[in-house]
Amino acid sequence: MALVKRLLHQNGRMDLATTIASRYSRTMRERQLSNGCRTCDALQGNFPVHDEAMGRVTLAGVEGLNTVLVANCPVLEWQAVVHDNSGGVMAI
Repeated sequence: MALVKRLLHQNGRMDLATTIASRYSRTMRERQLSNGCRTCDALQGNFPVHDEAMGRVTLAGVEGLNTVLVANCPVLEWQAVVHDNSGGVMAI
């Protein structure tokens, strides 16, 4: 999420970058960077975000997802995200 926040910020998407902040997760029992609701700042957990994304892909294929940013990203930073097995998702 730190990479996502940085890329959003660098590419002028402050509206989305500001929704990523450190919040306490009851599921993970720790603070972590997470998506937050634009209205109330409640944590948007990985499971609901993943379910929403998968539902869109199931109904309409990859075209069902919204592209909010296309950005250059250093290869090693992107590979660290792709090969991370923590179970997180990159969706805002």
